[in-house]
Amino acid sequence: MWFRFDPVELDFLERAPQRHIVEASVALPRKVVWRAFTDASTWHEWWPGVRSAGYRGEPPFGVGTFREADVGGWLMEETVLAWDEGRRWAYRIDRSTVPMARAQLEATELSDEADGTRVRWTLALQPRLLMKLGQPWFDASVQRMLERAMRNLEKREAG
Repeated sequence: MWFRFDPVELDFLERAPQRHIVEASVALPRKVVWRAFTDASTWHEWWPGVRSAGYRGEPPFGVGTFREADVGGWLMEETVLAWDEGRRWAYRIDRSTVPMARAQLEATELSDEADGTRVRWTLALQPRLLMKLGQPWFDASVQRMLERAMRNLEKREAG
């Protein structure tokens, strides 16, 4: 069964009833991290829980592109809202098989650090009951997920 999400835009990052912001460092150049985040076909190799992900249509991909993902059996259909080359990438969930939120937007921002790249991941939500009940442990869980993803990405890129 599919659940439709409200079609929010980028301003939802600032006005969402619930926001989770986590950060992690990765010892890779920003262009390598950007390529990994925007190449959904590789996520299953480094992002925890991702079984598959991909864009609909042919490149070049950018704002307005549709993407499908299977994360641990949770299916999602998404629309890319920001594609600021090498810096920021954001998308909203259009519909999902898990009723986690009424609206959800995720943004990833990359910045240079002395030893690599700083990744800032924001999840903006209008939560449904399921997410409200999980609120107390969600931030720590998302932080661990991002840190694990960055370690996995470093290992993947090291060959």
